[in-house]
Amino acid sequence: MKYPERLKQGDKIGIVAPAGPVDQKILKKGLAMLKKMDFSPVLGKHVLAQDRYMAGTDKQRIEDLHDFFRDPQIKAIFCARGGYGTNRILPSLDSSIIRKNPKILVGSSDITLLILFLVQQCSLVAFHGPMVAGSFGNYSMPKSKLQFSEILLGKKAGKRLTANEARVFKSGTAEGRVIGGCLTLLCRSLGTPWEVKTRNKILLLEDVNEPLYKIDGMLWHLKQAGKFKGIRGIVFGEMVSCLPSKKSGGSFYEILNDIFSGSSFPVLTNFPSGHGREMLTMPMGVEASLDTNDKALEFENCGVL
Repeated sequence: MKYPERLKQGDKIGIVAPAGPVDQKILKKGLAMLKKMDFSPVLGKHVLAQDRYMAGTDKQRIEDLHDFFRDPQIKAIFCARGGYGTNRILPSLDSSIIRKNPKILVGSSDITLLILFLVQQCSLVAFHGPMVAGSFGNYSMPKSKLQFSEILLGKKAGKRLTANEARVFKSGTAEGRVIGGCLTLLCRSLGTPWEVKTRNKILLLEDVNEPLYKIDGMLWHLKQAGKFKGIRGIVFGEMVSCLPSKKSGGSFYEILNDIFSGSSFPVLTNFPSGHGREMLTMPMGVEASLDTNDKALEFENCGVL
């Protein structure tokens, strides 16, 4: 794996919107938070564009990514938000530009597919974390904000993630490279050149605003696609507003029992990662140790040089 350079205070950060259109008011709040962290955000040329339900045309969104990867003054790329549209740009991304100019990229939700592309196609560590006009623009996130800064600056304190609020579904320990993200997008990757590779991995899964039967269906989809074979462990982030219908009932943990009751690997749930009010930043593609007893996921390093 290639490791991008760690950030320094005052570094210029490129802000892109590879998926859905950006709310300017929320973006403004997120940019203010980055400035308080002593980063210097620079907006992509098309970050405020809109084409139907996307932040500009596919060509515009690709151009912003390529431009910031090429620009030596830009030390990292932070995604503004998720939504929809990342899958449309992946076939036209130039992996040679990215490989020649490795740098930090942070995103989540729909950006899960871009993270898979960077980790699996470009062998570049990428970061599953808060977005500028997403979590940073909506919540104060004191714990997450500190850890975000620590891990991107290469401070050791940022690589050990713990959560008292996490719940142990299946106890144990595991070691492996971490991969994953939003469950909906991982399912969308199946059958594509950037299909998620899970063997010998610790898998992160989270989602938002999906009815419980869809969560059930997507987990069974991954299981039937063989994505839980040879896996080392699973960390479920928060499944925000993933609720049963009033008529059907049921619970998320009943689904887990149906799918994982006979599994030998550890499963930790309700970890602060995803679409909640706290979201810890994880370097995808980096080795980590999962210990359900401590409710901890500790990375071998911060994922930066």
